[in-house]
Amino acid sequence: MNNYLGYAIKNLWTNKWSTLMAILSIAVCFFIITLIAIGLYNLNIFTKKLSNKAAMVIYLKNGLSQTEIAQFTESLQQKNVFSKIKFISKEEALKEMKDIIEPSLIELIGFNPLSDTVEAFIKDEKLNTLEEIKKELKNHKYVEDIYYPTNIINILKMLKITLWNLGIVILSLLGLSIFFIIYATVKNHYWKKEEEIEILKLLGATPSYIRYPFLTEGGLLGIAGSLIAALSIFFLYFILYSKEMIDYLPAISQLILPTEVFYLLPSAGMLLGIISSLIALGKIRYQ
Repeated sequence: MNNYLGYAIKNLWTNKWSTLMAILSIAVCFFIITLIAIGLYNLNIFTKKLSNKAAMVIYLKNGLSQTEIAQFTESLQQKNVFSKIKFISKEEALKEMKDIIEPSLIELIGFNPLSDTVEAFIKDEKLNTLEEIKKELKNHKYVEDIYYPTNIINILKMLKITLWNLGIVILSLLGLSIFFIIYATVKNHYWKKEEEIEILKLLGATPSYIRYPFLTEGGLLGIAGSLIAALSIFFLYFILYSKEMIDYLPAISQLILPTEVFYLLPSAGMLLGIISSLIALGKIRYQ
């Protein structure tokens, strides 16, 4: 194994300029792939949090007793659809409103115009049954009206699906780019060694013996490019999370960098490098 590794490193160094260009091209592709993947990861977290925080506001009819309200909230809990249920009386709602608008404006009305409400937070896995839930609750004898930001949530879902699909297409294209870069580099190095390989064949070298150094080359190209990309992501994250940058762009502090990136990238680079090299070499024929 050490012989294969040494031979691969020597061959890469002999073709240092093509090797350098290949590694830098692979690094750029992996860097963009990682940025897109982190963006999609954070988008998924953001939409999930927003969906969970968007409550269905159920306006209750006037004149309901405390017993009837308790029965209604208990029936909601038994549905196993809501993650959290919170009852807000009209008096509590009025107090909150006084903190938002001028109290004198409320006093002009002369009475409390608000209704008792129930805030029901729908479980993320139950969002696909939202319309059925709304229809069922609207027909309930204690319910006056229901509000849920359906349009906002639907737009957010459409945006999420669109960005995910677009992201997957771009990731696939960049993955193909890495494949062809390694394929072309290894194929070029193989052709340059064609005479040497023919001599090895005549001396009885097996296809595996000829193939392994080039597979190692592909693996090294993938690992080197992915490691540069991983280090670039780390330094970018360090810069973005510096105090000066957070003061200037506070929203950046909400971004999450999954630590799995730093071991998944080299693994993906090595695997893609070996597969690309294997396809580039094809079947080694003996005349």
